[in-house]
Amino acid sequence: MSARIVLAGGGTAGHLFPALAVGEQLRELDDDIEILLIVAQSDHGNSVIEHSGLPSAFIAARPFPYRLSWRLLPSSLALLGGVAQAIRLLRRFRPTVIFGTGGYVSAPIMSAGRLLRVPRVVHIGDAYPDRTGRLASRGAKLVTLAFAAAAEYLPAAETIHTGAPVRQQILTASREEGRKLLGLAPDRFTVLVTGGSQGAHSINQALLAALPALLAEAEIQIVHLAGERDYDAVKVAAHRLGAQPPMYRCLAFMERMGEAMAAADLIVSRAGSSSIGEATALGKPLILIPYPHAAGHQSYNAAEIAGAGGAVVIADAELCGPALAERILALYGDHEERTAMAQASAAWGRPGAAREIAQLVMAV
Repeated sequence: MSARIVLAGGGTAGHLFPALAVGEQLRELDDDIEILLIVAQSDHGNSVIEHSGLPSAFIAARPFPYRLSWRLLPSSLALLGGVAQAIRLLRRFRPTVIFGTGGYVSAPIMSAGRLLRVPRVVHIGDAYPDRTGRLASRGAKLVTLAFAAAAEYLPAAETIHTGAPVRQQILTASREEGRKLLGLAPDRFTVLVTGGSQGAHSINQALLAALPALLAEAEIQIVHLAGERDYDAVKVAAHRLGAQPPMYRCLAFMERMGEAMAAADLIVSRAGSSSIGEATALGKPLILIPYPHAAGHQSYNAAEIAGAGGAVVIADAELCGPALAERILALYGDHEERTAMAQASAAWGRPGAAREIAQLVMAV
């Protein structure tokens, strides 16, 4: 009988993309494998899921607050409802193993798997595991790690440091294709600025303040992924500053993120596991601005890659236009340092992580 594997993730790109990356590799390893991707109801209509071609199911799920608040009650009720939905789905699909990528969407699925005694493999994406990851690792057959440092917080689990699983769309993109797609000059120094799938207001504001200094350099061009919430306001503000193509391109988001990253000489971003995993798989030097909330997980991530030499870090509280412009211009003007950072990034990255994890999942 062929393997029947549930992939549990979603809610955020940082938990969805690793599940999709492993799903791609599972299909490559075995044409007969049956896969069911279970994600949050809020992911319904997500074009990335639709383009993956993976059969999908949706359950109720809400993030839990990090502090006591009125949101605890609806989140708890959603968790109970999600567990009931997940039990029904698992009984119908009869998986041989569940692979979960953490986050609030995985919680009800992994809980249901535990109740039904289905073997479970958990992927921990952050250097400091989140609550769901720590709980899900208890009783799991195996825990795979994007950051080796996470093992310190999971003393009872069997762990393997695989790195972060990255989608083929990222790994196969080329610099030339990316620059052509974005309408960029083929030979200018290119900076990609992104706040992740939802955008980041503080990064957007800092970049707007930095634009006059950055665009004074004729050989710099900027791709700015501002997120849907800030996009209209950012585009108007940038236009008032005289920032326009081809030197500055502002988009709400980009589905073909591989091309955007491949086109860049330097990436400015938050410090989510998937963002770091994708950038390092391509060997890109990074300026990381960790998201300051959510228990500070991104600060741990940023410290790991910065310690390896692949990134410099700006704390969100210290982020401003002059600070951002100074860091970007310093790396633009120092080819030797930038090359060393790119080499460190590539050495840290694990482009084969998704395949390794898929093989481990199939072996359970």
